[in-house]
Order: sequence, then C-alpha cells, then structure tokens
Amino acid sequence: MHTWILAALALAGSLAANGSFAAENGAGDATNDERVIRTTEGFSRERAADELRDVLTLKESRISPDRVIVKQKTGGPSTVQSAIFGDAYVYEAVVDLFYDLDVDGYYHYLRVQFDADTLYDSMLIYAEIYLSADGQAWEHLFTTEDFRIWGSDPDDDYEVESELVSGYSTGHYDLLIELYEASSGDLLDEFGPLESSALSLLPLEDSTRDGVVAPPPHSDSGGGRGAVSWAAIAALLAGVVAVRRRRNRSA
Repeated sequence: MHTWILAALALAGSLAANGSFAAENGAGDATNDERVIRTTEGFSRERAADELRDVLTLKESRISPDRVIVKQKTGGPSTVQSAIFGDAYVYEAVVDLFYDLDVDGYYHYLRVQFDADTLYDSMLIYAEIYLSADGQAWEHLFTTEDFRIWGSDPDDDYEVESELVSGYSTGHYDLLIELYEASSGDLLDEFGPLESSALSLLPLEDSTRDGVVAPPPHSDSGGGRGAVSWAAIAALLAGVVAVRRRRNRSA
C-alpha cells in the first residue's frame, strides 16, 4: 500500500480516536490553545516523488501558549549578511498542502521543501520554520536537525512535513525559512513572503477545525460518536495532494 494511503488512514484514525471534529470543538482562539504538531523531516530524495514521508516517522510536540517563540516581522528587505556574501542561501522553496477533510479550502498538513546552496564545497546547516497568522509576528513552528548541503547540488533539497493538530485557527498564514550555520548558530539567510509570494497566504487550520461528517444513524459502519465515515476517508484519499506553490527564482 502506498505510504500516502497509510498516512491518510492513520490521520483519519487519529481524528476518530480523539473526536476531533470542528462541530464538536468549535473554532476557538488559537492564542489560547496548546500548540500540538506532528512533524517529520529529511532529504527529498529519501521518498518517492508522489508520496508523503513515512507516517511512522512523525513525532509529536506540544507547546503551551506561554512558551511559544514569537518574533516581530520586519517590513523591509533582509539585512542578513549572507544575502551579500552568499555563504549559504535558499535558492528555491516549494510548499505542498494536504488534507482538507471538510472541503472548505483550508488544509491541516503541509510540506515545506527548499533547496539551500552554498559557495563552499559543502556546509553543515540547520533550518528554522516560522508561521505568521496575523501579519505582525512570526511564530516558531519547527527546528530541523543539522544537515549537509553541497555547493549548488540540485539533489540536496531538504523538507519538513508538519501536521497541525491543534492550536492553529483557520486562516491564511505566511511562512518563513531561516538558515543557520550548525557549529556557530549564526543566521545565514532567510526566505519568506518578501522573497516569494509562494510562501504567503497559505490556507491552513489545525485538524480539530478540519471537520469530518460522522456516519448517518443507519450506517452499517457501526461507528458511534466521533467515528469517521468511509465517505470522508474516500474523499481524504482522493484529495491528498491539494496545492503546490513554487517559486522560480530569477538569476
């Protein structure tokens, strides 16, 4: 069975087990909710082109609202030194959105794939991913492990897949990628909406707001409260890959 099918079934089962339906939980205020995400990462070459990463590699993290790392947005161009000296930089970024269970145009699973290049033969770096829902501040989403890039090798794209489980209200989010030198922790480059419109206005919400219609009373599924209908699962499987946004950076 394809990995993305297993991922879809696992996500559907997770929703059923937790009773995570928008009709039961309501939209709520994301600023007062615990942030819960499930994330996996690695080089893009490690998976098949038409599949998500192995669902068994997803790791859950929980952050209380008072522990969320937030920083203010800047309105002008980047002042990162590598933007001038070019030690390492993001050449291109792609965002794929997955899983819109209630078909309202908002998704709760995203994959951020980016090609980082360096002027050196190789460089050990890591990335931090931020989201912004209000246009005023960046909220930290995930920090990658250290990984190595090789010059301008086109085969070293790195990616982060994240399922937004709770704490993220329905809205359009901007996304920011920051690159850091692994040994020193120095900021090398940042890549966001100012560099590419592909990283702006992403329609997202967490899975508790991505409602699934429960089976009708006379369904043969035997499901009770919080059950996921087979029709919903079929729709989930049919509509896995929903949106791709790509930036073709000019030379």
